[in-house]
Amino acid sequence: MNLFEKMFNYQMMTRLNETGLFTWTSQERAWLRMMLHHPAAREALSPVTLDKMHHMLDGEHDLNLQDYLTEKAKSEENSVSHPLLQPLRQIILHHQGFRLTGRVRNGRTSQDQFGFPYKLEYSMVKKEWYVLWYAPRFDKLMSTKLHSIVTAEAQHVEPESASVYTANIAALTEKRKTTVTIEVLPEFNQELSRILYAFSCFEKQVEYIEDQQMYRIELTVPRNEIDYVLSKMRFLGKRVRIADHAVLQQRMSETAAKVLARYAESEPDRNIEHPLGGRHLQHEEEPHAKADGQDLA
Repeated sequence: MNLFEKMFNYQMMTRLNETGLFTWTSQERAWLRMMLHHPAAREALSPVTLDKMHHMLDGEHDLNLQDYLTEKAKSEENSVSHPLLQPLRQIILHHQGFRLTGRVRNGRTSQDQFGFPYKLEYSMVKKEWYVLWYAPRFDKLMSTKLHSIVTAEAQHVEPESASVYTANIAALTEKRKTTVTIEVLPEFNQELSRILYAFSCFEKQVEYIEDQQMYRIELTVPRNEIDYVLSKMRFLGKRVRIADHAVLQQRMSETAAKVLARYAESEPDRNIEHPLGGRHLQHEEEPHAKADGQDLA
């Protein structure tokens, strides 16, 4: 697949996402069919949803991983589900509020806080579920771990109030965002699809600068996701560089300096004793021989 085909496929997928359509491959359908048999599926999905998905995937082939993989030394497996997922999901779907009682630091308990939840998130790093909610009393966006919640009781919210809360959430979320411009070095233009995939979870605009033969990607990123962007920049290495964000440029420079300092070469001791006895010999400056007997230039 050439570069233009990749760009067309990316644009097509972006438009499908904007219209709410979802496309999936036969391998993905087979994987989902297998995962629906996991015990956690019955905890995470309602019986109606589970039956509907089983019916949709009846004609798919089974993904028999045991034919290719052998499981050894399995670690303890914790359930990714939580008892509060279903009730909180229903509260969010019906645009309701909740009365929250939960544990906070120092063993204290926060009593009867009113909030308007709008999203459930799962942290792959901490392996924990969070509920994101708006606190009208303080006009702030809050994040609470589900395991810290003692009770969460649904609270009716008038449609007018729900609209106001939703608008405030959108405004506060927008304030928390920042933009980062990333340049793809011209010699790595053929890897554009891989680079775009690394930042696929963010809003982005791609521009091609013809006179420099360079792609420029403008990311719109929540400020609390900046560290994730930096991790992806380190992963992509010399393929990309940050063009316009002084703070992030400084942090990447500090990271590079620390790595260089760790691997910096010290002045070699020409007379170091070998652990097995004897001493290291100083390497003579003679041409090394290739495997075929020819000298290197």
